[in-house]
Amino acid sequence: MTTVLSFLFAIALLVFVHEWGHYKAARLVGVSVEKFSIGFGRVLLSRRDRSGCEWAVSAIPLGGFVKMNEADFESRPVWARAWIVSAGPLANLVFAAVAYSLVFGLGQSEPIAVLAKPSQGSLAAQAGVLAGDRIESVNGHRVETFTDVRWYALRSLVADPSASLQIQLVRPNGQSQDVVLSPKSQASGSTAPEALFAQFGLVPQSLAVRVAGLVEGGAAQRAGLAPDEVILTANGLPVRQPTDLMAVLAAGQGQPVRLGLTSLQDQDPRQEVPGRQRELVVTPQKVVGATGAGGQPAWRIGVSLGVVYEQVHRSHGPVDAVVRGLDRTADLFVLSWQAIGRMVIGSLSWRELSGPVSIAGAAGQSAEVGLTAFLGFLALISVSIGVLNLLPVPMLDGGHLLYYLAEFVRGKPLPEQVQQIGQRVGLAAILLLTGLAIFNDVLRVFGV
Repeated sequence: MTTVLSFLFAIALLVFVHEWGHYKAARLVGVSVEKFSIGFGRVLLSRRDRSGCEWAVSAIPLGGFVKMNEADFESRPVWARAWIVSAGPLANLVFAAVAYSLVFGLGQSEPIAVLAKPSQGSLAAQAGVLAGDRIESVNGHRVETFTDVRWYALRSLVADPSASLQIQLVRPNGQSQDVVLSPKSQASGSTAPEALFAQFGLVPQSLAVRVAGLVEGGAAQRAGLAPDEVILTANGLPVRQPTDLMAVLAAGQGQPVRLGLTSLQDQDPRQEVPGRQRELVVTPQKVVGATGAGGQPAWRIGVSLGVVYEQVHRSHGPVDAVVRGLDRTADLFVLSWQAIGRMVIGSLSWRELSGPVSIAGAAGQSAEVGLTAFLGFLALISVSIGVLNLLPVPMLDGGHLLYYLAEFVRGKPLPEQVQQIGQRVGLAAILLLTGLAIFNDVLRVFGV
């Protein structure tokens, strides 16, 4: 229910913002508006204001429109029509800047930029990165949290999949170390930014492992393990990463495992002597048909695991928050066009397109995390809507702007026949992109 309601709210709000931009721009240049609709199809609610505009909410919530008086619109000069058309995407970008400013102003808790031990074979492991190393800067940008590390890395990889990361580290002993990580030094079947970032092996150091979920009827549930408990030790050995627990299970080969536990709500796992602890013995179950390291049988206790990071709450003053909000919006606008360009030339897979199912899932997840996460999601989608509508495809705002540019150059509109052909091509392109995005969603649902 959270996912559905968050998705519907996000779509309704962002469509309203986009269409409000068109509406206000039209009124400013004297074009009358006949209808402002959130959604398509059968009208569910409507009212008419004093200017004669009908404000409506319709049954199909995936979009909206502003219907203007055609004679008024067509009688306006090219610059005025272009202003009306561009005001929708511009409104989305303004909304994103405001939302990001609120995110930076309100602040949120983020993992500190201290690294866990890199996975074996990763670029970080090859470069000698060690557990406990703290990242000071990425490509010359000073970082405060691991969120900053991911942002600067992904920003670089979107623009250039072979981009190197220049990282300045501080060792636990205080010594500085410069490291260069380059994805081109390791073969990869994907040039998606997230896949390339995974090659680096950069992961924030966790303090402990959290029980995120229990398998119904599994060994852990039968033994009395509870959701959100923190696993501090396994057979007396510290557990900081899920792999630590898996190593103990593999070494025991089915022998009972003694877990040292504490409550996530009542305990800060950074404390060396936790205040409220308990021990629990769990007997692992063999995973049929699965093998672990060295061909040995795989053993599980029936839990899904999360990690507990050391975090810092970071917020900014009003002026700094606005500056950062504008910068983040501008960066995402540019990165979106760079990603589209890479898709067009084939250096980025079209599998990266997301449809309504993926967006709905992201809406629900961000809403469950909290207000700042949901605001960040709204800002990201708002930028995406603005960029999408500026694509030079007939039927989209960018296609209309292309027509107006041609009219400005020629001194007269394009022939009606040319515009009609463009509309058909544009409709086909939009249907193709929509179908591809939905197809990608289906593949993600089935884990393909």
